[in-house]
Parts: sequence; structure tokens; C-alpha cells
Amino acid sequence: MSGYLPPSTADGPHFKTFVPSYALRRSSHDHPEATYPARLPRDEIPDVKSFITVGPADAPVVTMPILGFGIWAWGDTLTYGWNGKETPLGYDKNLNEDSIAEAFDKMLELFPKKVLIDTAEFYGVWGLSEKLLGDLIQKRLADHKDRIVLATKFFPHPFRHPWSYPQTVVEAFGGSLSRTKLNDIDIWQLHGPSNGALFGTGGFWPRLTTICDAFAEAYRHGHMKGVGVCNLSQGQTEFMYEEFKKRGVPMVSVQVEFSLLRMDAWKNGFVDWAHSKNVSPHNLCTQFTTDISLPSQLAFIAYSPIGLGRLTGKYNANRLPRGNRNFGHVSWTKIQPIVDELLRIGAIHGKTPTAVALNWIICKGAVPIPTPKNGEQVEDISEALGWKLSRNEEEALDAVGLVNDWDWNLFKHWQNWWWQQG
Repeated sequence: MSGYLPPSTADGPHFKTFVPSYALRRSSHDHPEATYPARLPRDEIPDVKSFITVGPADAPVVTMPILGFGIWAWGDTLTYGWNGKETPLGYDKNLNEDSIAEAFDKMLELFPKKVLIDTAEFYGVWGLSEKLLGDLIQKRLADHKDRIVLATKFFPHPFRHPWSYPQTVVEAFGGSLSRTKLNDIDIWQLHGPSNGALFGTGGFWPRLTTICDAFAEAYRHGHMKGVGVCNLSQGQTEFMYEEFKKRGVPMVSVQVEFSLLRMDAWKNGFVDWAHSKNVSPHNLCTQFTTDISLPSQLAFIAYSPIGLGRLTGKYNANRLPRGNRNFGHVSWTKIQPIVDELLRIGAIHGKTPTAVALNWIICKGAVPIPTPKNGEQVEDISEALGWKLSRNEEEALDAVGLVNDWDWNLFKHWQNWWWQQG
């Protein structure tokens, strides 16, 4: 969700990757290829050849890398200042079709098996993010589309009247499938709670059960491997999980904001809940179909894992991110101690704060999806792999991270109050 505030300045953000004062060391990726159920075990080293599966071991629903990429910035003018051919009014002259093509090529180079990409129909204008991705896939991977593990989203905005369901959902899925130019969408997610969901688990415009019925209808049409939910609370997620189970629809993922600036999902047990699910297809009572193996655990996906750039090391109290960076927007006095600790640990391993912050997410059992705007940033992100924080280092970051932190800056982003339940 891009938010409603205009950029505070016409200047572009600092797009260069942060270079610390200490020497950086490239990761080696000589670890053997390995696949794990739902999460990387704590004592395993994350690698570009590390994958997680969701679903029965003999027939997984989805297989994905343990680190992915969110492409919210691709086509988004309001938050990230996109300055492309179709929308040339953004404030970041360095973010355009050329820069994201460079990012995409670097993803394919550094992740030779599979690339996890998360987008949404409402990133950019009228599906622009999906369209930009689809164009790149068609040019680079026309014969190897299975290298992309795609997660995209349906937006339950109030103009999609409950009476229009399930047709509006079926049509939206068809639109995402068409724009991304893929044969299948791996994970189709509910982008946020239905309007009014914060007043009760079921919501009322439309009810979450109405959305589940509509998602089930879209799933029956084919070309969708599994479903997921985003921005829902744990209670709402549990509700959706049970509703999808009744309908025989494989729910495979949970996605919320999760970073050292917002550790709530880990601290409150949401991550562990997702990894505790164990569904037996023999116990299903479904109105549609029972010839499906349902997932035994859910993947937990972390969006804004570096606080929309705030944890990269390139910003400080005198140099703030531009645009409407609405997630992780707390006072800099709270952010700086976290950045300082990331730098301290980064100096030990020869890694940037970005790589350390993402490695911490992986240690917690989640799949981070930071947003790259160019190839250099993809390379920096990939350095989160090939090594792992010690338990003492992980606990040192736990001690400085923020949980359930109220901040006056959040008044600037009032829309998050209803949108961001989880």
C-alpha cells in the first residue's frame, strides 16, 4: 500500500549502496543444495541454494528460496519516486525501466535455481509493477518461466462491493496472470483485511468468509498453486486458515511487516504459530474437492525487512529517506542504536547493515523480501547469505530491536491503523 501522503521533497533518495568504513568480504556459496520444510533450521547456513517447501514432503505445494525480493518500488511514484516512461513525474531519476532491468538480471545471475518475487496488483498504477515484471520475464525467461516463484496480491478496496464477489476476485486473478505473463501464480495473497476487519475477526465489507469463497472460486479455475494472507493479525490469520481448510484451498504463507524496527511477529509468537500448523487432508470437510495434499506448515514472509532503507546505514538523523516511507517510520533516536549494532556486527563479518539485518530475519525463521531498485542493491541483499549470525549476535540485535513501539511519527500514516493488523 503506497499511502496517501505526497513526497516531502522533490529530491531523490540516496540510491547508492552504503559502503561502511570497514572492509567488506564477499560470501562464498560452496554449501550443498538443501531443502527444508517451511523454515531454515537455526543451525544451518543460509545459501542461494537453500530452499523451503510448503506442503507434504512427497508433494510440496510451493518451493521457494529462503530470501526473496519485493518489487513495491517498481512503478511506484508516491513512495519510491518511480520515474519511468509511462509515469515520468517521480522524484527519483535513477529509478526506472533501466534500473529494474539491471536488478532483474542480477537476481537471475545470483539466484540461478529459483527467484522469489513478491508484488501486487496495486503496486504502481493499475498493475504497473506486475506489468513491468511480466515484460522482463517475457524478454529474459520466455522458455524458463519456472525459475520465478511469484507471489502477488488481491486488494479488497471498498469500491469492490461485496455484491461483486466472487466475480471481481476471479477477474482480478486473471488480470494478474495476464500482466505477469506466467503460466501459474505460486501464491495469490489477500493484500489486507476486509474493510472493518479490525472490529472483528470476520470483517464486514465484505466478510472474510466472502473473500474465502471468492478465492476458492478463483483457485478452482486453475493456474494458482496456493493462497496467502498479508497484514492480518494472528487471530484473523487463524480464522482464514481454518476457512481455507474447509474449502480445500492450500494456504501456504503469511506476510506481515517484520524487521528490527517491528519485531512483534516474532516476539508475540506469530512466526512460531505459522510453523506449527499440521493439516491432515484426511480430516477435511470441503464443499469443493478433497483430492489435494494440503500444506503442513506455512511460510512466514517478512516485508519491509530493512525498514524501507532505514536500516541500511545510508541514512541518519540529518539525512532521512524521501517519499512516503510509511512502514518503520519511528523517531531516529530509536533507529540509530539498531544501526550502530548492525555496524558493530557487520564489521566482524565484513557485511553491510543490510546483510546483517536480513540475516537476522532468516535466523528468526522468516523469508525477507527487501525491495531492490538496481543491480548493486540486489548484490548487497544477496550478501545476507553464505554465513550466519552467532546466537550471541542474534540476541544482541534482539535487545536493541523494537516491539509494539508507539511513536508520534506514526500519526503521519494513519491509514496503517486499519490496514496493518499483523
